[in-house]
Amino acid sequence: MEFGNYLYEPKKVEGFDFDVYRLKPETGRRGTPQTDMWNNIAVFGDNVSGRAHPDWVSESKRGRAVRGNNQYNLHWDILCPTQPEFRAEQLDYIEKTVEETNQPIFLNSWHFADHGHCTCDRCNKLWKESGLDWYEWRNQIITDFIRDVKDRVKTKLVLAVLPDPANADHRFGMDFPELYKICDAFNIVMFSQNYATSWYWEMIARAFRRIFPDKPVYSNLYVCGPGDDPANCPPVDQLIRVSVRVMRTGIDGIVYLADVADNMRKFQKAVTQMGEYRDSLSDYGGQAALDLFNRWDKIVK
Repeated sequence: MEFGNYLYEPKKVEGFDFDVYRLKPETGRRGTPQTDMWNNIAVFGDNVSGRAHPDWVSESKRGRAVRGNNQYNLHWDILCPTQPEFRAEQLDYIEKTVEETNQPIFLNSWHFADHGHCTCDRCNKLWKESGLDWYEWRNQIITDFIRDVKDRVKTKLVLAVLPDPANADHRFGMDFPELYKICDAFNIVMFSQNYATSWYWEMIARAFRRIFPDKPVYSNLYVCGPGDDPANCPPVDQLIRVSVRVMRTGIDGIVYLADVADNMRKFQKAVTQMGEYRDSLSDYGGQAALDLFNRWDKIVK
């Protein structure tokens, strides 16, 4: 079992098995690659590149993949995965990051924006030339990109997958059987500002455990994000319970996301103050999560 600390700043937090730095989040801002942390890169989700090259943004009959398009649940601009200059630059960037750090690479936003994307002239031309079904073509575009990444990366490749085990192929171009052959581990992005209905998250984790049976699978849980009002972040008791529930599905660990190290430490401290509540979950079957919290009891002040 492994548990990760996942931050928007390059700081490690005691009490975790590994630390992930959001080197390039979907804002498009690029930090300094870290030689003692896993480096996370958002590929096609990139506000900076979207503003600089609006013609590179993915298109659909329901509009472009930009923030404010309420036909889709988009929080950032998403570029077309077939845009040749950007695709090539991202491959070079990923390869250079690994060469500089020799650390695992962790990819987000490596897929199509959502259902109906992309319908730009270039994509339509490539699709028709392929002779494939529309969905088969989209799957191939994404699988080929990830295969190109793997060919260049000599360290562990972790792929963040959106929490849709049933429709991800039609929505995002995610061909799970093919990606399973390529990647070393998978991270289920299960972000929410409320985990009250913990069975829902347990169900998702259990589904992905079946999809990726023999490779590491992590659940990605949300502690707090940049600019969050603490009152709108998930309550600590909910985070404790959902951690226990997802760990009983047989997944390999949890990656907790916060904006900064101080807020992750506040979360750890809050967990240590809820010993009685944690004890009440001792028969839930997710002992690995409780063991993590017990570890925090010994180090958090």
